[in-house]
Amino acid sequence: MILTKAQYDEIAQCLVSVPPTRQSLRKLKQRFPSQSQATLLSIFSQEYQKHIKRTHAKHHTSEAIESYYQRYLNGVGKNGAASVLLELANEVDYAPSLMARIVLERFLQEHEETPRTGREKFMRPLKYPKRRALPLYVII
Repeated sequence: MILTKAQYDEIAQCLVSVPPTRQSLRKLKQRFPSQSQATLLSIFSQEYQKHIKRTHAKHHTSEAIESYYQRYLNGVGKNGAASVLLELANEVDYAPSLMARIVLERFLQEHEETPRTGREKFMRPLKYPKRRALPLYVII
């Protein structure tokens, strides 16, 4: 079935009111049964990427970074087993992986790493897993 611009806009508008979770994708499938799961997933991904791009600058101010880092430390201090990063990312409506990167880069800055050196130390094992000298959990 061909997707019209009006149908796309209706699906995108529906996405504004739901959090980016698998349950939301199921709700979309129920609401738009004529569309394939792949189509809905594609629209879901595109709209989420647009949202992240629009809000990126807001989450990368020095005040926001410091706030996220302190909240992360407080959360881990209270309950080390809790999924603090996931909860924090959901609370501020940001991708959990990008929230983890913000917190990790801030951690590396605190431990006398220059931002560039810290970022390279963090990103190299992720980009080139076959060259990984240490297991990933040791680095993080």
